[in-house]
Amino acid sequence: MRNRRRFLGAVTGLLIAVPLTPAAHAAPSPAVPSAGAAGLPGMPQTAQRSLPLPWGDNVTVDRVGYVGSTGTVALAGSYRCLGDGVSIPRADILVTLTQGQERRGIGGGSALCDGLTHRWSVEEPSAGRFVPGPAYVESSLLRLEVHQQLVPLPRTAAVGERAITLEAREM
Repeated sequence: MRNRRRFLGAVTGLLIAVPLTPAAHAAPSPAVPSAGAAGLPGMPQTAQRSLPLPWGDNVTVDRVGYVGSTGTVALAGSYRCLGDGVSIPRADILVTLTQGQERRGIGGGSALCDGLTHRWSVEEPSAGRFVPGPAYVESSLLRLEVHQQLVPLPRTAAVGERAITLEAREM
């Protein structure tokens, strides 16, 4: 019981010690003009969504994707990849779309690991039999790391999952 109290006290102390201003490499969080539940002056008010941790890699998916009448699918989101102390400052974003029984890797792209928040987007012309309506997207930030081995090995640095809505749009 005493160890649990010590642990909770240490975690509480760390959370209190976190500065309120974002780090130099972090993107500012969007402000909401309302006073919020706490209503504390000087405290930043953020939207009701989960915010990524300011000290790590992350990848997000937009709430809305688009599907054309020919089956073309377009998805987008954002990512942040830290480049501190890594030998390869690049990463890849891999995207998978699921709707009903249809599950397909939509593609991805390369990501620059500079600590800033960037946008990603992917458009796949022959994605499958997707239709407007609810769907589920998984996006992964895959990094190559070199440690003791000769060949760089892939490591999943961040995963973003979200239930989205596919809307009809001609592309």
